[in-house]
Amino acid sequence: MVNKLIIQNPKRDNSARSGRASWYPYYAGFSPKFAHSILESSGLPRGACIVDSWNGSGTTTTSSTGLGYRTYGYDLNPAMVVIAKARLLNRREKSSLWPIAEDILRKSACIESTFTISRDPLNTWFIPSSTAAIRNLEKNIQILLIDSSKFNLLANRDNINSLSDLAAFFYTALFRTVRTIIKKFFTSNPTWVKKPKNKAARLRTGRETIFTIFSAEVRLMIDAIEDEPLVQQNLDGDAHIGIASSDFLPHQDNSVDLILSSPPYCTRIDYAVATMTELAVLGYTLDGSFRELRKKLIGTSTVPKTIPTPPPDWGATCNMFLEQLASHRSKASKSYYYKNHVQYFDAIYRSLKELHRVLIPGGLCALVVQDSYYKDIHNNLPRMFIEMASANGLSLGRKTDFGMTRTMAGINPTIKKYRKVFNATESVLCFINN
Repeated sequence: MVNKLIIQNPKRDNSARSGRASWYPYYAGFSPKFAHSILESSGLPRGACIVDSWNGSGTTTTSSTGLGYRTYGYDLNPAMVVIAKARLLNRREKSSLWPIAEDILRKSACIESTFTISRDPLNTWFIPSSTAAIRNLEKNIQILLIDSSKFNLLANRDNINSLSDLAAFFYTALFRTVRTIIKKFFTSNPTWVKKPKNKAARLRTGRETIFTIFSAEVRLMIDAIEDEPLVQQNLDGDAHIGIASSDFLPHQDNSVDLILSSPPYCTRIDYAVATMTELAVLGYTLDGSFRELRKKLIGTSTVPKTIPTPPPDWGATCNMFLEQLASHRSKASKSYYYKNHVQYFDAIYRSLKELHRVLIPGGLCALVVQDSYYKDIHNNLPRMFIEMASANGLSLGRKTDFGMTRTMAGINPTIKKYRKVFNATESVLCFINN
Protein backbone atom coordinates (compact mmCIF):
# COMPACT_ATOMS: atom_id res chain seq x y z
CA MET A 1 0.00 0.00 0.00
CA VAL A 2 2.77 2.43 0.91
CA ASN A 3 4.24 2.41 -2.61
CA LYS A 4 0.86 3.33 -4.12
CA LEU A 5 0.48 6.49 -2.06
CA ILE A 6 0.39 9.68 -4.11
CA ILE A 7 2.61 12.08 -2.19
CA GLN A 8 2.42 15.72 -3.26
CA ASN A 9 4.33 18.63 -1.78
CA PRO A 10 2.81 19.24 1.68
CA LYS A 11 3.65 22.96 1.60
CA ARG A 12 0.56 25.13 1.91
CA ASP A 13 -0.52 26.25 -1.56
CA ASN A 14 -3.56 27.72 -3.29
CA SER A 15 -5.69 24.86 -1.97
CA ALA A 16 -5.10 26.31 1.51
CA ARG A 17 -6.37 29.73 0.41
CA SER A 18 -9.83 28.62 -0.66
CA GLY A 19 -12.82 26.91 0.90
CA ARG A 20 -12.90 26.10 4.59
CA ALA A 21 -9.09 26.00 4.66
CA SER A 22 -9.07 29.78 4.19
CA TRP A 23 -11.06 30.36 7.36
CA TYR A 24 -7.95 30.15 9.47
CA PRO A 25 -4.55 30.13 7.74
CA TYR A 26 -2.40 27.96 10.00
CA TYR A 27 1.36 28.39 9.70
CA ALA A 28 2.16 24.81 10.73
CA GLY A 29 -0.46 23.09 8.58
CA PHE A 30 -0.05 21.17 5.34
CA SER A 31 -2.10 21.69 2.19
CA PRO A 32 -5.56 20.15 1.61
CA LYS A 33 -4.27 18.87 -1.75
CA PHE A 34 -1.53 16.90 0.02
CA ALA A 35 -3.89 15.37 2.58
CA HIS A 36 -6.53 14.54 -0.01
CA SER A 37 -4.09 12.82 -2.37
CA ILE A 38 -2.58 10.60 0.35
CA LEU A 39 -5.96 9.56 1.74
CA GLU A 40 -7.54 8.96 -1.65
CA SER A 41 -4.60 6.83 -2.82
CA SER A 42 -4.40 4.81 0.40
CA GLY A 43 -6.74 2.14 -0.93
CA LEU A 44 -8.61 2.01 2.36
CA PRO A 45 -12.36 1.26 2.24
CA ARG A 46 -14.99 3.77 3.32
CA GLY A 47 -15.42 3.57 7.06
CA ALA A 48 -11.74 2.93 7.74
CA CYS A 49 -10.38 4.66 10.84
CA ILE A 50 -8.15 7.69 10.19
CA VAL A 51 -6.44 9.64 12.98
CA ASP A 52 -4.53 12.92 13.11
CA SER A 53 -2.79 13.11 16.48
CA TRP A 54 -1.67 16.71 15.90
CA ASN A 55 -4.79 17.87 14.08
CA GLY A 56 -4.19 21.63 14.13
CA SER A 57 -6.74 23.49 12.01
CA GLY A 58 -8.25 20.23 10.74
CA THR A 59 -6.93 19.63 7.22
CA THR A 60 -6.73 15.86 7.73
CA THR A 61 -10.12 15.57 9.38
CA THR A 62 -11.86 17.67 6.73
CA SER A 63 -10.32 15.72 3.84
CA SER A 64 -10.86 12.36 5.52
CA THR A 65 -14.49 13.06 6.37
CA GLY A 66 -15.12 14.23 2.81
CA LEU A 67 -13.89 10.85 1.57
CA GLY A 68 -16.25 8.97 3.85
CA TYR A 69 -13.79 7.71 6.45
CA ARG A 70 -14.30 7.36 10.20
CA THR A 71 -12.15 10.24 11.37
CA TYR A 72 -10.59 11.34 14.66
CA GLY A 73 -8.59 14.50 15.17
CA TYR A 74 -6.86 15.55 18.37
CA ASP A 75 -5.00 18.59 19.61
CA LEU A 76 -4.08 19.92 23.03
CA ASN A 77 -4.78 23.48 21.89
CA PRO A 78 -8.53 24.17 22.39
CA ALA A 79 -8.52 27.03 19.86
CA MET A 80 -7.39 24.66 17.12
CA VAL A 81 -10.03 22.12 18.15
CA VAL A 82 -12.74 24.77 17.68
CA ILE A 83 -11.41 25.74 14.24
CA ALA A 84 -11.13 22.11 13.13
CA LYS A 85 -14.72 21.48 14.26
CA ALA A 86 -15.91 24.50 12.26
CA ARG A 87 -14.37 23.10 9.08
CA LEU A 88 -16.59 20.02 9.38
CA LEU A 89 -19.70 22.14 8.85
CA ASN A 90 -21.85 20.47 6.20
CA ARG A 91 -22.52 22.54 3.12
CA ARG A 92 -26.24 21.94 3.61
CA GLU A 93 -26.02 24.37 6.55
CA LYS A 94 -24.86 27.21 4.30
CA SER A 95 -28.30 28.74 3.75
CA SER A 96 -28.91 29.03 7.50
CA LEU A 97 -25.64 30.74 8.38
CA TRP A 98 -26.46 34.33 7.49
CA PRO A 99 -29.94 34.29 9.13
CA ILE A 100 -28.28 33.01 12.32
CA ALA A 101 -25.62 35.73 12.05
CA GLU A 102 -28.32 38.37 11.64
CA ASP A 103 -30.07 37.05 14.73
CA ILE A 104 -26.84 37.17 16.74
CA LEU A 105 -26.17 40.74 15.61
CA ARG A 106 -29.74 41.88 16.21
CA LYS A 107 -29.83 40.52 19.75
CA SER A 108 -26.37 41.90 20.48
CA ALA A 109 -27.40 45.38 19.30
CA CYS A 110 -30.63 45.56 21.29
CA ILE A 111 -28.97 46.50 24.54
CA GLU A 112 -25.62 48.17 25.07
CA SER A 113 -23.76 45.46 26.92
CA THR A 114 -22.13 46.12 30.26
CA PHE A 115 -21.36 42.43 30.54
CA THR A 116 -17.93 41.96 32.10
CA ILE A 117 -15.81 39.11 33.37
CA SER A 118 -13.37 39.44 36.21
CA ARG A 119 -9.83 39.61 34.82
CA ASP A 120 -11.08 39.13 31.27
CA PRO A 121 -8.05 38.15 29.11
CA LEU A 122 -9.38 40.25 26.21
CA ASN A 123 -8.68 43.31 28.35
CA THR A 124 -5.03 42.70 27.49
CA TRP A 125 -5.68 44.39 24.13
CA PHE A 126 -9.06 46.17 24.59
CA ILE A 127 -10.55 48.67 26.96
CA PRO A 128 -13.41 47.08 29.00
CA SER A 129 -16.24 48.54 26.88
CA SER A 130 -14.77 47.02 23.71
CA THR A 131 -14.28 43.70 25.47
CA ALA A 132 -17.92 43.85 26.62
CA ALA A 133 -19.11 44.25 23.03
CA ILE A 134 -17.13 41.18 21.94
CA ARG A 135 -18.47 39.17 24.88
CA ASN A 136 -21.99 40.28 23.99
CA LEU A 137 -21.60 38.70 20.55
CA GLU A 138 -20.26 35.55 22.19
CA LYS A 139 -23.10 35.49 24.69
CA ASN A 140 -25.67 35.54 21.89
CA ILE A 141 -23.82 32.82 19.99
CA GLN A 142 -24.16 30.71 23.10
CA ILE A 143 -27.84 31.57 23.64
CA LEU A 144 -28.73 30.53 20.10
CA LEU A 145 -26.42 27.56 19.60
CA ILE A 146 -25.18 26.22 22.94
CA ASP A 147 -27.26 26.99 26.02
CA SER A 148 -29.97 29.62 26.28
CA SER A 149 -30.06 29.52 30.07
CA LYS A 150 -26.55 30.63 30.98
CA PHE A 151 -23.26 31.97 29.64
CA ASN A 152 -19.95 30.26 30.32
CA LEU A 153 -16.49 30.85 28.95
CA LEU A 154 -15.45 27.80 26.94
CA ALA A 155 -12.09 27.40 28.70
CA ASN A 156 -12.99 23.87 29.67
CA ARG A 157 -12.25 20.53 27.97
CA ASP A 158 -15.86 19.30 28.18
CA ASN A 159 -17.23 22.54 26.74
CA ILE A 160 -14.82 22.40 23.79
CA ASN A 161 -15.31 18.70 23.09
CA SER A 162 -19.12 19.00 23.05
CA LEU A 163 -19.19 22.12 20.84
CA SER A 164 -21.20 21.63 17.64
CA ASP A 165 -19.69 22.39 14.24
CA LEU A 166 -22.32 25.13 13.79
CA ALA A 167 -21.36 26.87 17.04
CA ALA A 168 -17.69 26.37 16.15
CA PHE A 169 -18.30 28.19 12.85
CA PHE A 170 -19.44 31.34 14.67
CA TYR A 171 -16.66 31.08 17.24
CA THR A 172 -14.19 30.95 14.37
CA ALA A 173 -15.82 34.09 12.95
CA LEU A 174 -15.35 35.70 16.38
CA PHE A 175 -11.68 34.59 16.38
CA ARG A 176 -11.23 36.24 12.98
CA THR A 177 -12.97 39.40 14.18
CA VAL A 178 -10.65 39.83 17.16
CA ARG A 179 -7.57 39.00 15.06
CA THR A 180 -8.60 41.57 12.44
CA ILE A 181 -9.06 44.30 15.03
CA ILE A 182 -5.76 43.74 16.83
CA LYS A 183 -3.64 43.25 13.68
CA LYS A 184 -1.34 46.10 14.81
CA PHE A 185 -0.07 43.78 17.55
CA PHE A 186 1.10 41.09 15.14
CA THR A 187 4.73 41.04 14.06
CA SER A 188 6.70 39.80 11.04
CA ASN A 189 6.83 36.49 12.86
CA PRO A 190 3.39 34.96 12.12
CA THR A 191 3.53 32.96 15.34
CA TRP A 192 3.98 35.87 17.75
CA VAL A 193 1.51 38.36 19.23
CA LYS A 194 2.55 41.49 21.12
CA LYS A 195 0.79 43.05 24.08
CA PRO A 196 0.16 46.80 24.53
CA LYS A 197 2.94 48.53 26.46
CA ASN A 198 0.45 49.92 28.96
CA LYS A 199 -3.30 50.30 29.54
CA ALA A 200 -3.39 53.56 27.64
CA ALA A 201 -2.25 51.72 24.49
CA ARG A 202 -5.22 49.37 24.53
CA LEU A 203 -7.72 49.50 21.67
CA ARG A 204 -10.89 51.61 21.94
CA THR A 205 -12.87 49.87 19.23
CA GLY A 206 -16.54 50.87 19.16
CA ARG A 207 -19.40 48.41 19.34
CA GLU A 208 -20.66 49.19 15.82
CA THR A 209 -17.20 48.69 14.37
CA ILE A 210 -16.88 45.33 16.11
CA PHE A 211 -20.30 44.22 14.83
CA THR A 212 -19.48 45.39 11.29
CA ILE A 213 -16.23 43.42 11.26
CA PHE A 214 -17.96 40.32 12.66
CA SER A 215 -20.60 40.61 9.94
CA ALA A 216 -17.93 40.91 7.24
CA GLU A 217 -16.01 37.91 8.57
CA VAL A 218 -19.13 35.73 8.58
CA ARG A 219 -19.88 36.70 4.98
CA LEU A 220 -16.32 35.88 3.88
CA MET A 221 -16.54 32.49 5.53
CA ILE A 222 -19.91 31.74 3.92
CA ASP A 223 -18.63 32.73 0.48
CA ALA A 224 -15.59 30.47 0.89
CA ILE A 225 -17.76 27.36 1.25
CA GLU A 226 -18.57 27.49 -2.47
CA ASP A 227 -14.95 27.13 -3.52
CA GLU A 228 -13.81 23.66 -2.45
CA PRO A 229 -12.44 21.70 -5.39
CA LEU A 230 -10.84 18.92 -3.35
CA VAL A 231 -13.35 18.26 -0.59
CA GLN A 232 -16.73 16.68 -1.18
CA GLN A 233 -19.26 19.39 -0.58
CA ASN A 234 -21.27 17.26 1.84
CA LEU A 235 -18.98 15.86 4.51
CA ASP A 236 -20.52 12.44 5.03
CA GLY A 237 -17.87 10.63 7.05
CA ASP A 238 -18.08 10.05 10.80
CA ALA A 239 -15.87 12.65 12.48
CA HIS A 240 -14.80 13.19 16.08
CA ILE A 241 -12.55 16.10 17.08
CA GLY A 242 -11.46 16.81 20.61
CA ILE A 243 -8.75 17.74 23.08
CA ALA A 244 -6.19 14.99 23.64
CA SER A 245 -2.44 14.58 23.89
CA SER A 246 -0.50 12.78 21.17
CA ASP A 247 1.05 10.52 23.82
CA PHE A 248 -2.31 9.50 25.31
CA LEU A 249 -4.89 8.93 22.58
CA PRO A 250 -8.42 7.74 23.48
CA HIS A 251 -8.21 4.63 21.27
CA GLN A 252 -7.93 0.93 21.93
CA ASP A 253 -4.82 -1.00 20.91
CA ASN A 254 -4.62 -1.89 17.19
CA SER A 255 -7.74 0.09 16.24
CA VAL A 256 -6.51 2.71 13.75
CA ASP A 257 -5.93 2.03 10.03
CA LEU A 258 -3.95 5.14 9.08
CA ILE A 259 -2.40 8.13 10.84
CA LEU A 260 -1.75 11.30 8.85
CA SER A 261 -0.26 14.22 10.71
CA SER A 262 2.45 16.85 11.02
CA PRO A 263 4.12 16.89 14.45
CA PRO A 264 5.20 20.28 15.83
CA TYR A 265 8.44 21.53 14.33
CA CYS A 266 11.59 21.55 16.45
CA THR A 267 12.11 25.26 15.83
CA ARG A 268 10.83 26.73 19.10
CA ILE A 269 7.55 27.85 17.54
CA ASP A 270 5.33 28.71 20.48
CA TYR A 271 1.98 27.36 19.31
CA ALA A 272 0.19 28.72 22.37
CA VAL A 273 1.39 32.28 21.76
CA ALA A 274 0.48 31.92 18.08
CA THR A 275 -3.16 31.46 19.16
CA MET A 276 -3.06 33.75 22.19
CA THR A 277 -5.96 35.91 20.99
CA GLU A 278 -8.18 32.91 20.19
CA LEU A 279 -7.44 31.41 23.60
CA ALA A 280 -8.31 34.76 25.19
CA VAL A 281 -11.70 34.64 23.45
CA LEU A 282 -12.21 31.17 24.96
CA GLY A 283 -11.37 32.60 28.39
CA TYR A 284 -7.82 31.41 28.95
CA THR A 285 -6.27 33.87 31.39
CA LEU A 286 -2.75 34.83 30.32
CA ASP A 287 -1.23 34.42 33.78
CA GLY A 288 -3.15 31.24 34.63
CA SER A 289 -4.77 28.68 32.33
CA PHE A 290 -2.92 30.00 29.27
CA ARG A 291 0.42 29.56 31.01
CA GLU A 292 -0.46 25.99 32.02
CA LEU A 293 -1.54 25.09 28.50
CA ARG A 294 1.63 26.59 27.07
CA LYS A 295 3.75 24.30 29.23
CA LYS A 296 1.99 21.20 27.87
CA LEU A 297 2.37 21.84 24.15
CA ILE A 298 5.17 20.12 22.23
CA GLY A 299 7.64 22.69 20.97
CA THR A 300 6.89 25.18 23.74
CA SER A 301 9.56 27.76 24.47
CA THR A 302 9.13 27.14 28.20
CA VAL A 303 11.30 24.55 29.94
CA PRO A 304 10.67 22.32 32.98
CA LYS A 305 12.86 22.28 36.07
CA THR A 306 13.83 18.66 35.49
CA ILE A 307 14.35 16.74 32.27
CA PRO A 308 15.05 13.08 31.50
CA THR A 309 18.46 11.76 30.55
CA PRO A 310 18.40 11.04 26.80
CA PRO A 311 18.23 7.23 26.42
CA PRO A 312 19.89 5.20 23.63
CA ASP A 313 16.43 4.48 22.15
CA TRP A 314 16.25 8.10 20.99
CA GLY A 315 18.82 7.09 18.40
CA ALA A 316 22.39 8.00 17.51
CA THR A 317 21.40 11.06 15.46
CA CYS A 318 19.37 12.66 18.26
CA ASN A 319 21.95 11.94 20.96
CA MET A 320 24.80 13.27 18.84
CA PHE A 321 22.84 16.45 18.11
CA LEU A 322 22.15 16.97 21.84
CA GLU A 323 25.83 16.50 22.65
CA GLN A 324 26.81 19.09 20.04
CA LEU A 325 24.14 21.49 21.29
CA ALA A 326 25.23 21.19 24.92
CA SER A 327 28.85 21.96 23.98
CA HIS A 328 28.03 24.86 21.66
CA ARG A 329 29.80 28.12 22.49
CA SER A 330 26.67 30.30 22.32
CA LYS A 331 24.98 31.60 25.45
CA ALA A 332 22.54 29.30 27.28
CA SER A 333 23.18 26.35 24.93
CA LYS A 334 24.04 24.00 27.80
CA SER A 335 21.22 25.21 30.03
CA TYR A 336 18.02 26.58 28.49
CA TYR A 337 18.36 25.35 24.89
CA TYR A 338 19.50 21.88 25.89
CA LYS A 339 16.52 21.47 28.22
CA ASN A 340 14.18 22.86 25.58
CA HIS A 341 15.27 20.29 23.01
CA VAL A 342 15.33 17.35 25.42
CA GLN A 343 11.77 18.21 26.40
CA TYR A 344 10.77 18.18 22.72
CA PHE A 345 12.44 14.85 21.89
CA ASP A 346 11.01 13.20 25.00
CA ALA A 347 7.47 14.18 23.98
CA ILE A 348 8.01 13.03 20.38
CA TYR A 349 9.40 9.65 21.48
CA ARG A 350 6.44 9.02 23.77
CA SER A 351 4.05 10.05 21.00
CA LEU A 352 5.60 7.64 18.48
CA LYS A 353 5.22 4.87 21.03
CA GLU A 354 1.53 5.76 21.32
CA LEU A 355 1.05 5.80 17.54
CA HIS A 356 2.48 2.28 17.39
CA ARG A 357 0.05 1.18 20.09
CA VAL A 358 -3.13 2.37 18.37
CA LEU A 359 -2.25 1.35 14.79
CA ILE A 360 -3.37 -2.01 13.43
CA PRO A 361 -0.59 -4.42 12.39
CA GLY A 362 0.46 -3.27 8.95
CA GLY A 363 -1.25 0.10 9.45
CA LEU A 364 0.28 3.21 7.92
CA CYS A 365 1.58 6.33 9.62
CA ALA A 366 2.45 9.29 7.36
CA LEU A 367 4.19 12.19 9.11
CA VAL A 368 5.39 15.50 7.67
CA VAL A 369 8.67 16.44 9.35
CA GLN A 370 10.99 19.38 8.66
CA ASP A 371 14.70 19.63 9.43
CA SER A 372 16.22 22.77 10.91
CA TYR A 373 19.35 24.14 12.58
CA TYR A 374 20.42 25.10 16.05
CA LYS A 375 22.77 27.97 15.23
CA ASP A 376 25.14 26.13 12.83
CA ILE A 377 24.31 22.57 13.95
CA HIS A 378 22.06 20.63 11.59
CA ASN A 379 18.98 19.23 13.32
CA ASN A 380 18.21 16.25 11.08
CA LEU A 381 14.73 15.75 12.47
CA PRO A 382 13.54 13.31 9.76
CA ARG A 383 16.44 10.97 10.55
CA MET A 384 15.68 11.28 14.28
CA PHE A 385 12.05 10.39 13.67
CA ILE A 386 13.07 7.35 11.62
CA GLU A 387 15.37 6.10 14.40
CA MET A 388 12.85 6.79 17.18
CA ALA A 389 10.04 5.18 15.18
CA SER A 390 12.15 2.08 14.57
CA ALA A 391 12.68 1.75 18.32
CA ASN A 392 8.89 1.84 18.70
CA GLY A 393 7.89 -0.80 16.14
CA LEU A 394 7.36 1.50 13.16
CA SER A 395 9.51 0.69 10.11
CA LEU A 396 10.12 3.21 7.35
CA GLY A 397 8.39 2.20 4.13
CA ARG A 398 8.97 5.36 2.13
CA LYS A 399 10.58 8.78 2.44
CA THR A 400 9.84 11.67 0.07
CA ASP A 401 11.73 14.96 0.41
CA PHE A 402 10.71 18.45 -0.70
CA GLY A 403 13.10 21.39 -0.62
CA MET A 404 12.09 24.69 0.96
CA THR A 405 13.85 27.93 0.08
CA ARG A 406 12.13 30.10 2.69
CA THR A 407 11.91 29.34 6.40
CA MET A 408 11.22 31.17 9.63
CA ALA A 409 14.95 31.16 10.47
CA GLY A 410 15.61 34.10 8.16
CA ILE A 411 13.47 36.38 10.35
CA ASN A 412 16.10 36.39 13.09
CA PRO A 413 18.98 38.70 11.99
CA THR A 414 21.44 37.33 14.59
CA ILE A 415 21.39 33.86 13.01
CA LYS A 416 23.28 35.19 9.98
CA LYS A 417 26.55 35.05 11.90
CA TYR A 418 26.18 31.27 12.10
CA ARG A 419 25.08 30.51 8.53
CA LYS A 420 24.15 32.24 5.29
CA VAL A 421 21.62 29.78 3.85
CA PHE A 422 18.16 29.24 5.32
CA ASN A 423 16.89 26.39 3.17
CA ALA A 424 15.15 23.42 4.74
CA THR A 425 13.87 20.02 3.71
CA GLU A 426 10.34 18.90 4.44
CA SER A 427 10.10 15.10 4.49
CA VAL A 428 7.02 12.92 4.23
CA LEU A 429 7.84 9.81 6.26
CA CYS A 430 5.58 6.80 5.65
CA PHE A 431 5.89 4.16 8.35
CA ILE A 432 4.43 0.67 8.50
CA ASN A 433 3.37 -0.67 11.89
CA ASN A 434 5.09 -3.96 12.72
